[in-house]
Amino acid sequence: MARYVVTGASSGIGLEIALHLAAKGHSVVALGRDRERLRGLAHRDQRIEVRVLDLRDLVAVAALGAELAEADFIDGLINNAAIQHNVRLDEPHYGIDQIVAEVETNLIAPVILSRLLLPNSPARPFVIVNIGSALACYPKATSAVYSATKAGLRMFSDALRVQYEDTSVRVLDVVLPLVDTPMTAGRGNGKITATTAAAAIVRALGPGKTRIHIGKAKLLRVLQLVAPPVAAAIIRKL
Repeated sequence: MARYVVTGASSGIGLEIALHLAAKGHSVVALGRDRERLRGLAHRDQRIEVRVLDLRDLVAVAALGAELAEADFIDGLINNAAIQHNVRLDEPHYGIDQIVAEVETNLIAPVILSRLLLPNSPARPFVIVNIGSALACYPKATSAVYSATKAGLRMFSDALRVQYEDTSVRVLDVVLPLVDTPMTAGRGNGKITATTAAAAIVRALGPGKTRIHIGKAKLLRVLQLVAPPVAAAIIRKL
């Protein structure tokens, strides 16, 4: 059985990923900001170890990443945590602190954790899973910074694949539709559940996959090939 680090495990998709992995017999280091929710998660399965971590605190991120790399045999990292402010960039109440928090949580912290947890030997199997979004490909009227971070994370995935070609390190990029989580509360319809999303992600951890589209995001993949303007129009309305 493998040992995975999962970010954003206090709720939503991250919590469900941790539970799905543990149900399959894997051990999990679940990272999140909410101490009480993490305690509840730990009580649900003894294979889940929880650690409180705010990904906006890059010093703490670097310290914990180094600690895990030194003390534990880690088989995979699932970069799930994200912040999205669904507003225009010129929204008066959307300030520098929110912008920095989105960039640090969605892009910088995943890069740091990936750097620290990647095995010293490329012969040792390791998987990095980056949870992305259709907004990495097409923008909408709001969430410019979130979209930019997801585009950056997608390119980071592609770059790592080039760097680790012909090694045992694998990078999986996940393209999600709208998922029913606290982050998407009050907007959109036809959402899939966090459990459905997590199950699909865990199933894709086996060898061979490099990018997966889940739910309605599969339609986006087709439209990108045959009708890019239609795909862009759909995403713009999210």
